[in-house]
Amino acid sequence: MTFAREKRWLLGWLALLAPLPLPFNDLLEWTVVAAYWIVVLAFLRRATREDVEWLPNWAANVLGLLYLPFLWFDLRSLWRGQLVKPLVHLILFTLAVKLFALRRERDKWHALFGAFFLFLAAMATSVHPAILVYMTVFLVVAVLTLTRFAYFHVLAAFGHRERDPARLPLRGFIAGAVVSTLIVAIPLFLFLPRVRTPYILGRGAGTGTIIHGTGFSDEMTLDGIGSIRGDRTVALRLAYDGGTPPNHERRIKIITYDRFAGTYWKRSEKLENGPPFSGGFFRLAPMAAMPPKYWMTIWRQRLDSAGLPLPVEAVAIEAPVWRLESDRGGGVFFTVPPMEVTQYRAGMGDEPLLRGLPPSGPDDPTLDTTGITERMRTLAKTAVDQGGKSSPAASVESYLTSNYGYTLDLTAPRTDNPIDDFLFNSKQGHCEYFASAMVLLLRSQGIPARLVTGFLGAEYNPIEGYFIVRQNNAHAWVEAWMGASVGWRQFDPTPVVGRPASEPMSVALVLQQAWDFVQFRWDRYVLTYGFYDQLQAIGRLRQAWNQLWTLFAHKKAVPTPVPEGIVAPQTSAPLADPPAGPWQTWGAALVMLILIGGALALLRWRRPPLTATRAYAQMRRRFERRGLTAGEAVAALEIRRRAVRQFPELRRETERVIELYLRESFGAVPVSAAERAELAAALDDIRRGLRKNGRKAA
Repeated sequence: MTFAREKRWLLGWLALLAPLPLPFNDLLEWTVVAAYWIVVLAFLRRATREDVEWLPNWAANVLGLLYLPFLWFDLRSLWRGQLVKPLVHLILFTLAVKLFALRRERDKWHALFGAFFLFLAAMATSVHPAILVYMTVFLVVAVLTLTRFAYFHVLAAFGHRERDPARLPLRGFIAGAVVSTLIVAIPLFLFLPRVRTPYILGRGAGTGTIIHGTGFSDEMTLDGIGSIRGDRTVALRLAYDGGTPPNHERRIKIITYDRFAGTYWKRSEKLENGPPFSGGFFRLAPMAAMPPKYWMTIWRQRLDSAGLPLPVEAVAIEAPVWRLESDRGGGVFFTVPPMEVTQYRAGMGDEPLLRGLPPSGPDDPTLDTTGITERMRTLAKTAVDQGGKSSPAASVESYLTSNYGYTLDLTAPRTDNPIDDFLFNSKQGHCEYFASAMVLLLRSQGIPARLVTGFLGAEYNPIEGYFIVRQNNAHAWVEAWMGASVGWRQFDPTPVVGRPASEPMSVALVLQQAWDFVQFRWDRYVLTYGFYDQLQAIGRLRQAWNQLWTLFAHKKAVPTPVPEGIVAPQTSAPLADPPAGPWQTWGAALVMLILIGGALALLRWRRPPLTATRAYAQMRRRFERRGLTAGEAVAALEIRRRAVRQFPELRRETERVIELYLRESFGAVPVSAAERAELAAALDDIRRGLRKNGRKAA
């Protein structure tokens, strides 16, 4: 294959690989990338042929002018002012045209730059850990392309343009260059200057639009939670600081709803003042009456909700914000929905603390009678009567749990009132139907009630030691007013078989949990890695250095004094991780050494077998380091004469290496396996002899 054809072949594969992540990022339509790949494959087919006519410059310019109206339409109508997608479309078009117009050498470099811009677009808009695999593969292909381009350029300068070039041993160089680049990239990523907020603002970001999370949201329809029961995406991670509350079922409250609109619920009204901040915490209950007994660290993933998920036992919140909001039902909210993984802590008591304002009278939203029919009133009275001495709310809860079935396979309601249809016709539904029905039945008997959504249950991840709350843990239940002396109490009318439950332990679950762990670390320490994380990393490096210095200095470390009066500013930085133990302190360094050692071992393992030419070059370098004059112009026999005169004890080894070198270089006779072993032994003897000779001279 000639130089020109191989260059075109390498450019084609690089162009084929460059936009691969873009359709997965929702930055490029699959139809567009499929059309682009068809064009590139057609180019690769033509690239192997010699008698091919390529586009002249005037034809490429005409195609560019014809694209301008579509670019205007793309900006003005298709994406309404968004720049990213139209620009990516333009780069794809330009690169596709340029591939068919490679008439001059500089045209190939233009195509290479176009592929690089596509690579930058893919990297800047990708948030999945798999992007590391793509980056590594692209880096290998790019290094190979650049190396071959440079090689062809050197050969062409000496007049070698059409003959097949000699095969270069590039495997070790490319592997070393890629591994070195990745190793250097790690400290650069850790310590390059950051802005106040993370670079990536959400999964799939990059199109210029607001990206909404899937799964749990602030909207409460009668099929919202049921539609995500099969979604195993992680929503929260929970870790207990110390002991676990007894009988803790991990019920996480987020949002309350009090007005029914027939097919959906309206959220409770927000209050003017949110939870008060005092003593470093947002207080949900008086500190003296209900001090926190247990603490839970919560990592909130990107949700399509402003809600702050909290265990129902929460009495205090430690969050990296300066203000929180709350509603009449006791739900707590961020003032601005976070776009990244958010870490905070919740202080808990032994029993659920159901916050919220008491009913204010007959016009209170929790007594709204919208959706209640006459036969609902009759059914509610029957359920209360059957409950006997139980409270009315407990009687209704028991009646629904015992007499109705749980299902996710629902047909369209037969009437305009789906709850009435559920109670008297289908008698099957999921948690939203059960909770909605209980609220309406209680209100029909004059009992204030409201609907609550959040998560129920969690799955323990033994790899990291935290609990995972997935989207399919989403659940709806009821809070009912039991009088001024008791307050609000929670009820769950959904049958036990329909409540979220953890999957039994299996190999598939362990693998999924391992992937969850990787993704969590990726989200926390890559996507949302910011300025305050850098300060923490520098602090840990300083701590490790002090420990290392103390270890070798054999003296006790003296803590650095902190000036009095210095107060840490209140920021929106992520909360600090728990204090690092010996493994956390040295673990990263140990892992890095293992990775570097493994890479070097891999390079050594993949190194080509020893030849007489390589052995001769190594011997020359060792002699030069010991003062033997052996420039490039000095012949091998002269090297032998000088070496024998200066190092007579190495005469036999030197003559053998040079003998095999001359036979291989000028007689084209490769060394055998036994001779390779002989060469390796001779090099070792020369190395030891020169070292011994150096010690004598010293």
